Amino acid sequence: MKKILYVSSVLPDTSCGARIALYRHFVLKQDFQVAISSYNLSNKYIPLQYEIKRGFFGRILHKTRFAKFYFNFVFVYNWYFLPKGLLSFASNFNPDIIMTVPDNIHTGFALSLSKKLQKPLIVNFQDLVPLSQFFPDYCRPYNWTRRFLMMKYFNLDRVANCSLYTSEGMRDYFGNQSKGKVMYPIGDFNYPKFEINQKDSENDVFTLVYAGNCYGSYGRMLLRLAKRIIKTEGIHLKIFPVGRDWAEEEIELLRKENIYQSFLPFERLRKELRKADGFLTVMSFEENDKPFVQTSFTTKWLDYAPYGKPIFVWAPPYSSAAVFALEHSCGWVCSKNDDSFFLQECFKLIENKSDFDMLSKNTKSVSMTILNPNNIHNTLKSSIEEAINR
Repeated sequence: MKKILYVSSVLPDTSCGARIALYRHFVLKQDFQVAISSYNLSNKYIPLQYEIKRGFFGRILHKTRFAKFYFNFVFVYNWYFLPKGLLSFASNFNPDIIMTVPDNIHTGFALSLSKKLQKPLIVNFQDLVPLSQFFPDYCRPYNWTRRFLMMKYFNLDRVANCSLYTSEGMRDYFGNQSKGKVMYPIGDFNYPKFEINQKDSENDVFTLVYAGNCYGSYGRMLLRLAKRIIKTEGIHLKIFPVGRDWAEEEIELLRKENIYQSFLPFERLRKELRKADGFLTVMSFEENDKPFVQTSFTTKWLDYAPYGKPIFVWAPPYSSAAVFALEHSCGWVCSKNDDSFFLQECFKLIENKSDFDMLSKNTKSVSMTILNPNNIHNTLKSSIEEAINR
């Protein structure tokens, strides 16, 4: 069994889509012996772990008004210095390969360990984290730090023994296809066992479900849409948030309308996905988010698609969600940043039985082929073997 030392803030657990993907690869599948290392490490699934401790001044500064300066210092510093004890932990574990999902803090550690231990490095580019708008202001990179981190990302792609890209857009962004493969996030290994749901009654309220991030530009889109739906008959929205930055009065309004739901672990969320009539995914139209939405692949596709129901995509035409939906005819796309127009498009599909049924079948088909979790896991396994042999 190959030994993987995994270093990142995106840890294998069930708290959000990106982490669930790692949980499915490393916990549900027992094909590797895995050790993990991260700051503030609390993980009940991988027993072999090394927690990176903040220094004395770091523990003080990251809770003060100097936190942004502190984090930006760390974003640069960690590319050049390893935490005390991490090299010893890694040497004792003696991995066959080092792996990282790049973030703003840990990625330099993985690269340094690969060089010092002379072990191959495999990099799974899930998001362009330096460009993300989902972080609170105190831990966002300054503009110059962002440029530094993106330069490091490109260098990481060049020197890694294998790069895995979460979408075709991510692969094209780096432009290095010789050592890399597209590996979509991985869905649930247990497919739902029931017939494709078809909407038969035009009088029923159509329930649209969104499960995911409600931060930043995504949160603003969802909030506009939710308020519009309150005033619209025939359609209802349920939001299962994985974090949000909305004001409490906005949350209370949506909770009273039964739109805002509690966060649910995936095992409990399954029941809500099964009851839904359709699913919603959104990607930002804001210009400063453009590289991010071109490259990121929403993990919701993986959990929505097996239920064989239409996926409503509200996103710009250049986003990975819109491109994927149109390429595989598995999503109803609205590429206009207008919540009223989006709802009009939703009703067009709901009322068009042939298109509705076609998209239902195509989403189910995609989940069993392109997004088949066993095939995606095998891509990871083969990539690790190739990187080690190379």
